[in-house]
Amino acid sequence: MSETPLGIDVAKSKLDVALPTGGKVLVKKFDNNLKGFKLILGWLASLHIEKVHACLEATGPYGDAIAEFLYEHGHRVSVVNPIQIKSFATSNLQRNKTDQADARTIAAFCLAMDPDDWQPMSPEAKYLQALVRRIEALERMLLAETNRQENAPAATRPSIDRMIETLKKEIDNVQRLIKDHINNNPDLKQQSELLQSIPGIGEKTATLLLGEIEFRRIKSARGLAAHAGVTPRQFRSGTSLNRTRLSKLGNSRIRKALYFPAITALRYNVIIKQFAQRLGQNGKTPMQVVCAAMRKLLHIAYGVIKHNRPFDPTMAFSA
Repeated sequence: MSETPLGIDVAKSKLDVALPTGGKVLVKKFDNNLKGFKLILGWLASLHIEKVHACLEATGPYGDAIAEFLYEHGHRVSVVNPIQIKSFATSNLQRNKTDQADARTIAAFCLAMDPDDWQPMSPEAKYLQALVRRIEALERMLLAETNRQENAPAATRPSIDRMIETLKKEIDNVQRLIKDHINNNPDLKQQSELLQSIPGIGEKTATLLLGEIEFRRIKSARGLAAHAGVTPRQFRSGTSLNRTRLSKLGNSRIRKALYFPAITALRYNVIIKQFAQRLGQNGKTPMQVVCAAMRKLLHIAYGVIKHNRPFDPTMAFSA
């Protein structure tokens, strides 16, 4: 069955969709809710289109529902990095920046590049991800209130104190939910234990990684590194510019979660310590060494779960 590309520009309450068909591009707007999703199906049926390859940007939670809805109804779905769409638009000299124009660009990208298929997260992983991200939000609020507390006027200090106490209690509550969820799910529990066998990765980091990565669905350690945006990206031009940085074209939460574990691993993880020494001898800067350690740590994490064995410094877990 042939697939017609369907570009979807996602906003909080609206979806702009673009459908190339019959030598032209049809553009329509739908509500970003279940009623709107059903209207999209009805619109496609009225055009005698049985299957689409829907493509949308990975821009947060607003696109999750439509992606899952179309996937569940038998359509092919791709969720791509917004930087890919932006680069594609730039290469095609696109000047207009509107929701409809963006939908057209996404449809054109889908047709030209045939991006990889997307699959929804398992219910267990999705539940864990929601709890982990809730902890992040609560911790940001707690930090903000703690900063206010330092120089707060006497009139507002009691309110701030109560808010801090409430936030701490809620963080404890969500942390208990996370522990219960992992303990009640044998596969998640096993993966958490495997990750924590790696020097540098503790319980908190293991939990965050499991909330952001479904390790068993990823085909290679390199693919995982690309997903996290910890692959090297070289900048070279003539003789005046030659440097290497992280690509950062991936999940920023994973990169943030790996930074301090990588620093710990540089001291206590034999494999990463030896790896870092070689990099230092080859002239890499301290920050380049830390970034490489982040990538190596992620490779090892992938390896222990793929091979279903705890960390062993005598084996190379980077497949």
